[in-house]
Amino acid sequence: MKKKLLLICFLLCAVLMPGQNNAVFHLDSLPPVDTITYRQIPAIQLTKPWKYQKGDDITWADSSYDDSNWQLIDPSLDLEKLPENTFENIGWFRLHIEVDSQFINQTLGLMLTQSGASEIYLDGKLLHKFGKINRINPAKEERYDPLKLPVDIRFEKTRKHLLAVRYADAAAVSDFKKRGISSAGFDIFIGRLRENIAFRYNGSIFPAVIFIFYFTFFIALCFMHLMFFIFYRTNKSNLYYSIFAAGVGLYFFWIFMRADFVYPDTINKMNYFFNHLYDIYMTALLAMLYTIFNKKLPKLFWIWSVLAAADFILGALNINIPYFGGLLFLILSIEVIRIIIVSIYRKLDGSRIIGFGVIIMILFFMLFTVLGFIGKSINFNISGWSGLIIGILAIYATSSVPISMSIYLAREFSRTSRNLAKKLVEVEDLSAKAIDQEKEKQKILENQKETLEIQVEERTSEIIKQKTIIEEKNKDITDSINYAKTIQNAILPSKELKQELFPESFVLFKPKDIVSGDFYWFAEKDGKKLIATCDCTGHGVPGALMSMIGNNILNQIVNEKGHTSPDEILNQLHKEIRKSLKQEEQNDTKDGMDIALVTFNTDSEIEFAGAQRPLWIIRNTEDASLTEIKGDKYAIGGLQAEAERKFTNHKITLSKGDRIYVSTDGFADQFNVSDKKLMTSKFKEILLSIRQKSMPEQEKFLDDYIEDWKGRREQIDDILVIGIKI
Repeated sequence: MKKKLLLICFLLCAVLMPGQNNAVFHLDSLPPVDTITYRQIPAIQLTKPWKYQKGDDITWADSSYDDSNWQLIDPSLDLEKLPENTFENIGWFRLHIEVDSQFINQTLGLMLTQSGASEIYLDGKLLHKFGKINRINPAKEERYDPLKLPVDIRFEKTRKHLLAVRYADAAAVSDFKKRGISSAGFDIFIGRLRENIAFRYNGSIFPAVIFIFYFTFFIALCFMHLMFFIFYRTNKSNLYYSIFAAGVGLYFFWIFMRADFVYPDTINKMNYFFNHLYDIYMTALLAMLYTIFNKKLPKLFWIWSVLAAADFILGALNINIPYFGGLLFLILSIEVIRIIIVSIYRKLDGSRIIGFGVIIMILFFMLFTVLGFIGKSINFNISGWSGLIIGILAIYATSSVPISMSIYLAREFSRTSRNLAKKLVEVEDLSAKAIDQEKEKQKILENQKETLEIQVEERTSEIIKQKTIIEEKNKDITDSINYAKTIQNAILPSKELKQELFPESFVLFKPKDIVSGDFYWFAEKDGKKLIATCDCTGHGVPGALMSMIGNNILNQIVNEKGHTSPDEILNQLHKEIRKSLKQEEQNDTKDGMDIALVTFNTDSEIEFAGAQRPLWIIRNTEDASLTEIKGDKYAIGGLQAEAERKFTNHKITLSKGDRIYVSTDGFADQFNVSDKKLMTSKFKEILLSIRQKSMPEQEKFLDDYIEDWKGRREQIDDILVIGIKI
């Protein structure tokens, strides 16, 4: 019975006691100075539920305003727990404070952390603004998080005061729906100003030093291993490790920047990029391990790379696929651990050293990922031995990979140094043996020197005698060839005959050797004038002999037999060449010639036939162009059967001022010093470009051009070009 009475009394007290239906905060004490550390806030949080009203009205800052019908709410605004539409862009929070007399007229410190923009009023007067509220255009709102930056506050005269906060966060609802950021409000603390400033400094300087150290450490590792790769590109693991170190270093730099950055919008945008750096450094870590232990990247790695790249790009663009990034990180981590375990099992060199450090770091990050999935976290602000132990474990976990890599590299450097020392000893031994062998060779050479000198003198005497004999024979041969040139020149048409038959003409004749396989031929029969350019098989002496045979047969066909039609002349020439060289009897004789032959019936009518050589005509018109009349595709002489030889005759009408050209292939086939052939198309362009010049000027131009073209290059064939102006 007594227990029931006590329970009833307790329930009545609970119902009748004030406090849950109003927002009054009693400021009667503050934390003592000796409890202040960088892990403890030297202030008390104004946690009493505040009175809240959605909307905006500046009169709500007045302490006399009646807020009895306002709802009570936690100002941190956890959108997961609040009813929908409780907070929409902007609202007012009011807290009634009763101040103990010891704090009246004292300067205290007010600290605030928030995700939006706010204006703080004390007893109706504006105390401070954080950010910029834009009620008309919420898109232009400037969010600002002072990160517990102390603001001085004084409670004067009376014990009762009103603290009002005008608060806006236009992006809160969208951030909650898109990225799951549920905390949309603010937390506010009050304490002694001096201790608050000390807390602000101590609470930021120590983490800043730690994170800057980590950033500098990893970036230095990145630069060092990048230099290793640049100067020794065979070992690509240095490149992948430098990318890994850069990614981790940039992430620590971002943690440092984020801790003291006061603009939440900028932080959110940069978070898209930096929070997905694990895609880069985990992929690089995977590539490094593949390269060290497998010596190459498997096809599976490229699948991971594509998935990581997709996750990084989607994250940078703020496109959130639920659980995709976390699952990818776990998959990459499992693959890293698998490589380490397989390498250790196979007893690969360095697997234990690198594997130990990598597994420690991966397990540490996997713990964070798993805790994030289940909504838990690790508290690093624990004081005492527990906090010290957790801090040491965190430092070792994040630096385990660099430590293990340093041990591995030091071991490899030591092993390389020992191998080099052994190699140096081997080189010294080999050098000593080589020196001994060289001394023995010198002795042998000294003994053989006298014998060799006698043999050299005898050989030199014999060579001099042979040289003298060769020079005499060479002189005889050269004299004979020079005499043959005289004979060949004698059978060529004279300048007088050329001038008589074709006053406006030129003949560019440049034999490759002393005598030529090319020859030109002029004749006059029954009032008709004939010209021909002939390219015999070969050049030099063989070609010259062939040219004399061809010249003699042409004279017989025209002067003795009276043929003047070009096709008849070529048909007869083919038969006589085969007959003279007995090609019908000796099938291994392939000698013959290419020829272009023109008969001038009158000054305005010509006939042409060719054996693998064309006739070029440039008309005397304003829009002059070069016309090519091709010869037949078979040559004079050779192994062809007689029935296959039927040359085509072409009749052409010319006008005064027209120009015709016939040539052998030597000009167009000449190479320059860059092994580039002149080509027939270029030769025709040259002829067209010099059509306005006189015929002697054309001859000089072509001579100079071919000399400049070949330069120091040897002439490869005889050159013969004939031009005639009608």
